[in-house]
Amino acid sequence: MRFLSLSTGLIVAAIAIPALLLLYFLKLRRRERVVSSTLLWKRAVQDLQVNAPFQKLRKNLLLFLQLLILAAAIFGLANPVANFIKKPQRNVVILIDRSGSMKTVEPDGRIRLEHAKDGAMDLADSLPNGSRAMVLSFADRAEVACSFTDDKRRIKRRIEEVEPTDGPSKLGEALQLAVAYSANFAAGAVDKAVRGSMDTAEIDLFSDGRIKDADDQFVTRGKMTFYRVGAASDNAGLVAFDVRRDIERPGEVSIFVQVANFGPEQITSDVSLSLDRKMVSVQSVTLGPAMGTTTRPADLSRPVDMTALPSSRNVIFKMAHTAGGIIRVKLHRPDAWPTDNVVTAPIDPPREIRVLVVSSRSAIRYFLNRAFKVAFQIEDFTMMTPAEYEEAGDSALSIEGRSAFDLVILDKHDTKRLWPGNYVFFGGIPVIDGVARSDDVDDQVFVSWRESHPLLRHVTLDNIFAIKWSRLTLPKHALKLIEGESSAVMALITDPGHRYVISAFDLMESNFIKNPASLIFLQNAMMYLAGGDLTHADRLITPGDTLAIPVPPGAESVRITRPDDSVEDIDVADRTTATFARTGDCGIYKAVFNDADKTTETYAANVLDPTESLIAPNERFTVGAEDVQTVSGEIKTNEPLWPYAVAAAMFVLLLEWWIYNKRVMV
Repeated sequence: MRFLSLSTGLIVAAIAIPALLLLYFLKLRRRERVVSSTLLWKRAVQDLQVNAPFQKLRKNLLLFLQLLILAAAIFGLANPVANFIKKPQRNVVILIDRSGSMKTVEPDGRIRLEHAKDGAMDLADSLPNGSRAMVLSFADRAEVACSFTDDKRRIKRRIEEVEPTDGPSKLGEALQLAVAYSANFAAGAVDKAVRGSMDTAEIDLFSDGRIKDADDQFVTRGKMTFYRVGAASDNAGLVAFDVRRDIERPGEVSIFVQVANFGPEQITSDVSLSLDRKMVSVQSVTLGPAMGTTTRPADLSRPVDMTALPSSRNVIFKMAHTAGGIIRVKLHRPDAWPTDNVVTAPIDPPREIRVLVVSSRSAIRYFLNRAFKVAFQIEDFTMMTPAEYEEAGDSALSIEGRSAFDLVILDKHDTKRLWPGNYVFFGGIPVIDGVARSDDVDDQVFVSWRESHPLLRHVTLDNIFAIKWSRLTLPKHALKLIEGESSAVMALITDPGHRYVISAFDLMESNFIKNPASLIFLQNAMMYLAGGDLTHADRLITPGDTLAIPVPPGAESVRITRPDDSVEDIDVADRTTATFARTGDCGIYKAVFNDADKTTETYAANVLDPTESLIAPNERFTVGAEDVQTVSGEIKTNEPLWPYAVAAAMFVLLLEWWIYNKRVMV
């Protein structure tokens, strides 16, 4: 503790304290009177007359209280400050994580984001005068809550307004914004000192450290400090989910979920399946503690280091259902983060899958005909030549603005006639922005492929080769499924309303169709793309994703109902696709168009993210390959103490007044 105005306090003390003591040295000057008795005067005589020097200083409670009042007042005048350290001006970018895991309920009953906001506001309070700060909040996307300002009240108000979401935590966009705003602010600064300080921008991150893309980022400007927030670690949740209809028995629905325990103790809980809010089935699961954590720490204020894998188990439900509806799987166990305990999904009535093959080569037509009609028993199967496809009327290829077929396979044909739907290209490409092909790649082999992706599940490519394939130019968001030594061989592109699987090799210049792996791949494509088993694959989204909703003919507006029952109307006149981005909360989103049929589209947002479900705060946070300085999320500020001194003086003054009046009244 230091005194900012110690000299002032000493001067006042040197004057006030002797003056008070002098008053108590004065004795009463009494006038002599003859009275018959002093018996009734002993308690009534008070020091109300003019004093005259001098008398012996006696014990007096009022004197002691008055000295305390003076001491408290002088203490306040000296302007004491606890732990005061004068710091230079700072320019800070405050990053606040508002992702799903920041909804974790801590032992004090408050969610983790509230603790993060408290720490951020304490940091703003502790900034030296003249410092500037901006506030960025982020989950799957970053938002500017407050641009650079030296107004601490505005900074704190914007911090308080940050709201949590259920979306995943991604740092990349927030870092880019922080660096960009820092550079722009420094460039526009008139003060050279300010400009120089902004060249080394400080980034203060308030988070639990469970950030999915942290290893892929790096700090290009200045220094980052990580303020670790949270202590809770007890959580179990649903981390994987799938809904399938059996092609041979379309009335049978299979629901798969994976339950994982991220906490330090063994758990037993029920997992239930509901259809349209009616209970269908219940199973019990027992999961051991997360690997490497066997006991709960005695001190809950210290985070648990949980870097090992969680304990998990798969649960499968089966039910007979020939209609549509909303299914809901729930883990019946209260824990620190209940968001990942529920998964919802819409399902449609079973229907026949429609497949179109576009090819002019008899060998390819024969192979695909045998595959779909004989092996997969697809009844609604159509074949066209490339010329027939290009000349066909829109009504033959589309229905209500969407592809009339669940799956379209194009053999060595480029086209731009691509209604919203699912397309597989062999030796051809879709004519869309960002996709092109150049020279051929010769004498190379398949180096790697994504075995875990649904399109390549159980597809063995060890014995598959191609004489050559085209070198592809792909957009950044393309997912490379198979890669050669120098280029992609197969890729998946997902755009609003469209999914394209592009194979760079010609089927006739490889042994693909002669290998059983080709049938498995086609079946996977039919299941994954056409929705033969994964019901509404394009309607199961992650919180924060943008909905791309096909607009039926005649519709001019659509009403979106969010999980919290709030409603938003969107104008869709003259549009083929409506977009909606306010999907930060888990649950069901329902879109109802005002067309003649009142077309309804249903989407479900679910977490299903082990990174978010691992709620134990990260003890060691790294960005890229660099460790970030980690400190507690609680900020110690330099508190001025004079208000407490004034309050103490007022209290003692009231006490002295009460004692004095009590004596007078006796």
